[in-house]
Amino acid sequence: MYKTIGLSYRMGQRTVSNIVCQVCEAIWRRLQPIYMPEPTVEIWKNIALEYERKWQFYNCLGAVDGKHVAIRKPLLSGSSFFNYKQYFSVVLMATVDANYRFTSVNVGSMGRFSDGNIFANSPLGKMLYNGSLDLPEPKPLPGQNTPTPYVFVGDEAFPLMRNLMRPYPKARVAGSYQNKVFNYSLSRARQTVESVFGILAARFRVYKSPFECKLDTIDKIVLATIGLHNYLRTKILSIATGQEENDEVLTNSHENHFIPLALNRTRNSTEAFNIRQKFTECFNSAVGSVEWQRRAIERGQF
Repeated sequence: MYKTIGLSYRMGQRTVSNIVCQVCEAIWRRLQPIYMPEPTVEIWKNIALEYERKWQFYNCLGAVDGKHVAIRKPLLSGSSFFNYKQYFSVVLMATVDANYRFTSVNVGSMGRFSDGNIFANSPLGKMLYNGSLDLPEPKPLPGQNTPTPYVFVGDEAFPLMRNLMRPYPKARVAGSYQNKVFNYSLSRARQTVESVFGILAARFRVYKSPFECKLDTIDKIVLATIGLHNYLRTKILSIATGQEENDEVLTNSHENHFIPLALNRTRNSTEAFNIRQKFTECFNSAVGSVEWQRRAIERGQF
């Protein structure tokens, strides 16, 4: 990468490397406070309202996912960055809102770590585990009287927690229409994060091949692309007619550039099971269901 840029501008590779680092750092430092600020209770509530309006998932704070970003093997790193897909990587862990914007990111975890370790040691994971994340007070789901916590939604790579919902396993879906409805509802809400990774990989060509630079530079480049992505979503893409439909084309475009985390086998708490059951009952009720869910379930795999 640096060699090509250096030849184009008649600069040495070290000079180009320093410029790239400084520019990416400046982009993130300037854009992050404006376009990806630290969420407050009010911001969380607005995100939840958008998820309810656009994706019919109630009390939803966002979708969470992690992807492996391919890198060249760092010097003297041994197998530290060698992942389960048999290549070297760092992990990008992120949450997104209903409008395809990042709300929190953590980049740089070694690819060899299990998904459970990566999530548990990320800032979001730590705050969810110790209950220090400043979230809105629980509120009842439609048609229910008892309060239900606000939650993030994730796939099978994440644990089932008080504030984090994952799908029912296949063994509990077979023969259970209600559980299929929950998995369908969660899948609709969770596709926002899959779409964001697709948009990111399609927009920034740096993700099309393994990164060949120092680890701290990789972090800065990734953060810069995330800052620019949020800027574009807020300032340009959000005003384009039919943009959301266009984004759907990019949903799967990240498949060859970002690799998902491995499945999680963690034991889950009774409280988390009960919360998921409340969501299941809501999505199967007259006030919490959507008219097209039966058709979608009959033709899909949930």
